Amino acid sequence: MALYDYGNTRLRARLSKILPIEVLEGFAELTSIDSLISALTKTSYQESIEYALTYAHGYTCVAEAMRKELHNIVSDLNRFYEGVARQKIDELFRRNDLLNIKSILRGLSHEARLEDITAAFSPLGTIPEAMLLQIAKSKDVDEAIGRIVVYQLPEAKPLMALKAGRQPLTSSQIELALEKWYFAQVQSELSRRTEEDRILREYYAIEADITNLNNLLRLVNASRDFEELGGDLQDYLVEAGNISKKTLLSLAKMEDVESIIHHLAGGKYGPYLKQALKNFKDNGYLSEFEAQMRIFMLNWLSSLPRTFPLGIGIPLGYAAIKRSEIRNIRWIAKGVQSCFEPADIKANLERVP
Repeated sequence: MALYDYGNTRLRARLSKILPIEVLEGFAELTSIDSLISALTKTSYQESIEYALTYAHGYTCVAEAMRKELHNIVSDLNRFYEGVARQKIDELFRRNDLLNIKSILRGLSHEARLEDITAAFSPLGTIPEAMLLQIAKSKDVDEAIGRIVVYQLPEAKPLMALKAGRQPLTSSQIELALEKWYFAQVQSELSRRTEEDRILREYYAIEADITNLNNLLRLVNASRDFEELGGDLQDYLVEAGNISKKTLLSLAKMEDVESIIHHLAGGKYGPYLKQALKNFKDNGYLSEFEAQMRIFMLNWLSSLPRTFPLGIGIPLGYAAIKRSEIRNIRWIAKGVQSCFEPADIKANLERVP
């Protein structure tokens, strides 16, 4: 895996600087944002914090510093790898490009404010923010699709096909079409029997399972609404998941969410779905299932630097672990700002094995 040697060596050094969970828990005990900012200047976040302090303060300073750190993940991976390795790593960020385009089109569909649309942008994408901003400034969805075509973004193809076949377009139709196109592309492009493609196929399979399970649980939980739509569940499923379409269609015949989760409890996602079901019974939020599936994804990704230390496992794992640490620091900052109890802040930290 010589293509990865230089970059992986650099990222191993970065991984050694990831803050232990005990340090993050110590941050949760701090009583002011200023003390948190001071503590962060004694870590690898010093440069980003000091830069953010030139134009922001308080929680905004921490948020801006963390946004800069997210940008750094992309720029570092682009600098450390080249050739085929760089092309494979670029694929890691395609999902974020799609999510950013979906955020824009969803926001325009619901007439959201420009600042609310742009606030949802992920820095972990390959489409320049200036380009995303121009698309977001469109007066409506049709104009946004036109700009996506002009910029020759890959998402233009499914959007134009959808626009030609249906009028008017709803937000849900647009998002579903993009998701189905995306996973079909992934399936066709990762057909080789290399270690990199196998790992990436598993990565996208988990993403597909999250998408399909979300759709399945929402449709079953609101079966009357689905019946009124007159649709077929198969129309709402994407390709490339570990859970087969046959299984998903069979699960759709069950009466409630709990029955579906009990059926899946023996699989690879079992422990996470059981925890999600427990949380769902407490609060009624279907989002608990995606949250737990995301934890499964994080744990799997964080294991890759150990299980696949010579190839794409290192950059995949690093990006996930670093993103989780950034998420934790932002959560701690929000908790300290809001005067949450330290125990509550600690309880909601993501913990990488």
